[in-house]
Amino acid sequence: MKFPKIGTKVHVEWLDPSIHTMCDLAEAKPAKCWTEGTLVREEKDFVVIASSQYEDGSGDFTVIVKGCCLKISRMR
Repeated sequence: MKFPKIGTKVHVEWLDPSIHTMCDLAEAKPAKCWTEGTLVREEKDFVVIASSQYEDGSGDFTVIVKGCCLKISRMR
């Protein structure tokens, strides 16, 4: 999957690994979810999406393993 350049606003659909206890085997599966924000980092195995950032460089970030990504699209 090709990711857009750093600084692009994106919508990422991905599978979130999850833990299931005391349930039927058929219920044990990853949770499909989505994240929106700015692509701020891309590494070999993962990307980082910022939902907010502050002047000092801190912020709210979601790290997504590339193998869990189902779809990525640019936002307008």
